[in-house]
Parts: sequence; C-alpha cells; structure tokens
Amino acid sequence: MEDVRLMDVAAPSARKRRALAWLTGFVLVNVALAILITATNIPFAQTRWEGRSVLFLLTALPGHFIFFGALLGLPALMLGRMLRSERWMIASAVVLQTFWICLLLSDAKVFALYRFHLNAMVLNMLFGGALQDQVTFSPAMWALIAMAAGLLLALEVAVAWLWWRALGQCPGLSRVKHIWWAAGLLLVLSQGMFAYYDARGDRSVVSQVTYIPWAQPITLKDALHRFGVQTAQASDPPSVGEGVLGYPRQPLQCARTPSLNVLVVLVESLRADALDPRVMPNTWQYARQAQQFTNHYSSGNATRFGLFGLMYGLPGGYWHSMLAEERGPVLVDRMRQTGYRMHVYGSAPLYSPEFDRTVFEQVREKIVNAPADLPREERDRYVIDRLRADIRAHPRGQRFFGFAFLDSPHAPYHLPHGFVSPFQPMAEEVNFLKLGPDHDPTPEHNRYLAAVHYSDGLIGDLLATLKDSALADNTVVLVTGDHGEEFNDLRQNYWGHNGNFSDYQLHTPFVVFWPGKAPQRYDRVSSHEDFVPTLMRHALGCDGDIADYSTGYDLFDAAPASRPLLVESWSSRGIRDGERTYLFDNLGAASVVDHRYRPVPDAKVDPGAVRRSWEMLTRFQKH
Repeated sequence: MEDVRLMDVAAPSARKRRALAWLTGFVLVNVALAILITATNIPFAQTRWEGRSVLFLLTALPGHFIFFGALLGLPALMLGRMLRSERWMIASAVVLQTFWICLLLSDAKVFALYRFHLNAMVLNMLFGGALQDQVTFSPAMWALIAMAAGLLLALEVAVAWLWWRALGQCPGLSRVKHIWWAAGLLLVLSQGMFAYYDARGDRSVVSQVTYIPWAQPITLKDALHRFGVQTAQASDPPSVGEGVLGYPRQPLQCARTPSLNVLVVLVESLRADALDPRVMPNTWQYARQAQQFTNHYSSGNATRFGLFGLMYGLPGGYWHSMLAEERGPVLVDRMRQTGYRMHVYGSAPLYSPEFDRTVFEQVREKIVNAPADLPREERDRYVIDRLRADIRAHPRGQRFFGFAFLDSPHAPYHLPHGFVSPFQPMAEEVNFLKLGPDHDPTPEHNRYLAAVHYSDGLIGDLLATLKDSALADNTVVLVTGDHGEEFNDLRQNYWGHNGNFSDYQLHTPFVVFWPGKAPQRYDRVSSHEDFVPTLMRHALGCDGDIADYSTGYDLFDAAPASRPLLVESWSSRGIRDGERTYLFDNLGAASVVDHRYRPVPDAKVDPGAVRRSWEMLTRFQKH
C-alpha cells in the first residue's frame, strides 16, 4: 500500500497512532458483524422484553465482542510493533478476524440447530476424529463453505484497505482509538448487571446470556447478600464431583445364579414413532411378542448420556465422574464375575465417546469396532454379521452378553448404494446449511426413515439367527435407541438431537423380550435407567436394594405415582416433570417450558422435583 510506504518516513509516534486507530476501527467493524450474526439467533418476537433485559443486551453484546476483538487484535498489534511494519499488522489482523467471523458463523448455525454453542466437547470430537465420523458433508457443501470463506476473506481485505485509506485522508478519524475506554465501561456495566439480576433470580436478564457465545458472566450471590441485596434461592441440582464416587453404596447381594443371556441392540437416533409396521416391520412384529414400553425416555439427548443411563442405571450427570475414575457399571461387574461371554460391537467407534473407559471399561479388550474404511451402512452390516456368527458358535451351557450399536440412522442418514426407499420424496443428501425454520423437513425425514428401515432389516436378520439357535428361549432381548431425532417438529428450528429435552429428542422405542413373560404393553413412564435394575434383579440373581447401585426402577414392579426424569445434554440439564420441563443451564439459571417447549411465564421450578433430582445426583457421592 502506498500509504504504508509514506508512513515509513513519518514520525514514529504518528505511525503508532495511525496503526492503533486502524486496528481499533477494523475491530469495531468486525464487532458489528459479530453482533449481527449473534442477533440472528435471538428470538426477539417471542421474548417478553423488559427495559432491563434490553439494556443488558445493548451493553453485553458490544462489550463481549469488543473484548474478544481486543484479544485477537493484540497479537496483530504486537507483531506489527516487533517487525516495525504496518503490513504485517494489517495482514495478521485480517487473517485473525476472518477466522473469528468464520467461527462465529459456524457457532450460529450449530446454535440454531441444536441450541448449544461450540464447546470443549465438540473440540474433543473434532481433534479426536469423532466429529468427522459423526457429521458428513458432501463435496458440494464443502465447496459452498470454501466459497463463503473466500468471500469473507475478500470482504475483510477490502474493509482493511478502505479504512487505512480513510485514515490517511482524514487524520481526525484516528480519535476512534479512544473508544477502548467506553468498551471497558460497557464490559464492566454488563457484568455488574448480570451479577445483580442473577442474584435476584431475574430470568428476563439472565436468560439473554444463553444467546451470547462463550459468555462467562460473573456471579456474586453471596457477596451481594452480605451487602443487603435480597437474593433468590438457588434451585438447580448439583454437579457430580470428580474423585468422590461412592458407587455402589453397598456390595451387591447376589445369591442366585444368573439364568439368562442378554442381547442389546441400540439404534442411533431412534425416535419412538419410528416403531411402525411400515418403517420397522421386523421390530414391530417382534414387539407384539414382547414387553413394549410406550412411554419410555432416554436419559439424555446425546449418545454418551443415553448409553450411559442404559448401562449404568444412573443419570448422565455421573458421566464425567465415572470417566475420571474409569469406573465401569455394576452390571458388567456381575456378568464378568459369573462367567458371561462378552460380545461387544460398535458400528460407530466405542472409544469416542469414551465408552471403552466407562461402560465397557472392564471388558475393553472385547470391544470390536467396525473397520473405519467401510461406509457407515456397511459397518452396521459388519457388526450384525459378527454377532450372528457369535450366536451360531456359542457353546451350550454358557451365558453371553451381546451388544450391537447400529449407526446408519445418524445424520446424514446412511443408506447402501442402490437402496430403494419406500419413503418418498427422499433427499439424496442432507445439506445442513439449508436446514432452517422455513425448510420443509419431509425429504430429510424420509431419508431418516429409510435409514431406520435399513437398520430394521439388519435387526430382523439378527433376530432370525437367534430364533434358529438353541438360545432363543433363554435370552433377554432389548431393542431401543440411544435418543431421538427431531425435524423441526416443534416449529422452533430444532433439528437432530442435543438441542432440547422434548419428546422428539428423548422418547425412544423400548422393546424387551423376556423369556417366560406373556406379551404386554406398558403405558406408564419408564426410563433407560430402569434397564439395569430389572436385569440385576430378574436375570443376574441380585436381590439387594436397587437404590444401592441405581436411580432407576424395576420395569416389572409397581410404578411410582409421580416420577421426575433427570435428563442430560452437552450444555444443560433438565427435569421432566409431567407436562413441564425445568431447564438448568451452566450458569445455574432455571426456566420452565411446557410439553411443546414453550416458556411458561412466571412458572416456578417445583422444589419437590428438585429435591428428588438432587438426591439422585448425590446418592453415589462420598459424604
């Protein structure tokens, strides 16, 4: 740039002032862009606005993004000073701000679909390789993303050049650098507002933080209470600490010899209404001979929490503690002690999430992950064929535990080449960038149904092999899902899973064939947490108190009159209590929604439901 060359002969102080002014203005342009991106996810039309909540957003959004802009601008400024070159400062600032805006655009899309911001768990999946295995983009989508990134970079370069020229032609614009004082004031004011209204329990202010990516507001309940501010009583259930497990509470009391084999088929993203004679004819027919639980819910809206609850009989809130101590479930303990043969197969890798260090920690050498070079749908065929071979070769007189995790119904819903779907119109691919509040979900939903239909065919092959063996009359069989899958059913732009605790993301089929039991349908509320205590009592010979190792109930025992369900996601926790769900975010703020996930104005969290959830999350902590 010719203006940069002119600066070489200018006074050093003038060069520094112009560089700082340029960087300040460039950051502010990107701050405005960041606010616009974030604002696309704020439901202005559905929010009951108060003057204080508007004031909070007007201070928090610019303060928050100016803070991040300053963090990104500092390395560029230091590089320019060290090399005594405005070119290096400008180039590095353009690259950093482009990356930052790309990150915000990605976060905005993730939040729009799933209602959580990019977080450490996503980064763990990304750098661990699991995210690429879970989310598949077509070449066309990658090309579109690359084009958008290129256009953004070109826009940033143009803004940088124009602003530098403007400063050269109008030196008075350099006074913009003084805005950093106002930015600091905004940041302090917004943090103070949050601390005060958080202490007062004012959701109209506190709830706005949900929409601000990576916000870390301060909380000062105790300090403000000491200064005479009337603070609201906390209503959120506790977190489970690490290194403090007292699990189980008492040694297992298992005097009877185990009598039954166990076979579990877990289908990715299997929502309850997929159990239909047209979608899952094999499983549907099997359910008519089995125990069918029609009002059944997963323990979370993500695979790690759903499978965790199923195999531990505990809320997903214990996941981090069990992982930290690499403590497997008592169910597998009991099976190992009594000589069960273990056949554990995963179409998706069972090391990400870390099921090899939690659920199957004691038998990790028995885990067989399908070859990674196979397409997803062929991995499902691989694990089913391996498990069928195990059943055929199983020796008489020995018990076994079989586990197969089928992954084809995971977005973008995998199908074999040439698969003829009965569900039309069907999307040839799922373009995540097109999903939005006004998008017709029919093609994507039909592709999902086709993937479930394909999985059901594999389940039918497995059940036929079991039926033809000598093991059929002595094997408990479970077919269920890790969680559900949503296609904007609530008309609130929720897609997939991990986004909410509605029926669409938690309600799963739960079909249990139990030898010697007549077919029966149960319409009462049940949970993934109930499978372990039922197995321990009726299949593994354990007569002790269920509460010593689980928070679930015996599926074949009398149901409790009322039952709050504690459910988990990547970024929040919920209590489903009848027609209402109480939501608790990472900041401890609570809100209430109805069964259609609509906010219930002025509703309070039921203290009885919180007490019961508190007890469940502290039962297996050391006291």
